[in-house]
Amino acid sequence: MQAFTTKSFSSLIRARLTEFFPRQHYVTRKRFYRNTGIVQSDSKWEVTLDHRRLKTPNGRVLSVSSEPLARAVAAEWDAQAEHITQPTMHLTALCNTAIDNPGKLTLHDIASYLLDFLPTDTLLFHSEEEEELRALQAEKWTPVLEWFQKRFNVTQETSKDLAVPPVATETRAVLARYFLSFDFPALNAIYFGVEALKSPILMIACVERHLEPKEAVLLCRLEEEYQLSRWGRVPWAHELSQAELTARVAAALLVVAGAGESHYARAKSTPPETA
Repeated sequence: MQAFTTKSFSSLIRARLTEFFPRQHYVTRKRFYRNTGIVQSDSKWEVTLDHRRLKTPNGRVLSVSSEPLARAVAAEWDAQAEHITQPTMHLTALCNTAIDNPGKLTLHDIASYLLDFLPTDTLLFHSEEEEELRALQAEKWTPVLEWFQKRFNVTQETSKDLAVPPVATETRAVLARYFLSFDFPALNAIYFGVEALKSPILMIACVERHLEPKEAVLLCRLEEEYQLSRWGRVPWAHELSQAELTARVAAALLVVAGAGESHYARAKSTPPETA
């Protein structure tokens, strides 16, 4: 077994946490360890706290399939200061959920949820009342929708009069194959990102590296940002919300990439089929 340190990466994470969450108040517990690291065990990577293996809430060893993801989780723990702020530790939470699977979900359960989410995707609902907002949505959202349709060789309607737009059987079939090409930790992370963005399309665009997390968050908050530009902002509140969403999406993408590079590459390179 080979040990590694994570000081340089963790200092950056600590700085980011201080920047993003300076005024948040969470239930915390005192930091009980001095050092973090990672060790390789067979084909897996584990996180250590003072040389003790980090475990999930159910008592299982927290192990991941890639060194970069293990380093990121270790850095997340090392970034904690006097107290451990677990609600901000999205990587750890995602890994715990994938290992313990408290909801006893399967890949098909998550894929089905994501497919059912698609008709309510934020990008499919353009404003019917405010012409200026509708023009902004068309300008910012249409290129992403066009990319999505080209990437999967599908056609997707947008909403008419706030009615839920139909999703073709062929589209569901193509996306079902796409979602099921990921392993459980990766698809669980995609689900987490979709929940944050309220948009399977935006999350897919991030997974496919068409959008950066910050870009996707701005697009999912487009209407809110439009209203804020007209009525003003509450100091800190909106910036913190945006930073929190970006952190969630970024964590999800780290897990997707770390769940298996070969698996991710196969999902990206395999051309979608039509049913």
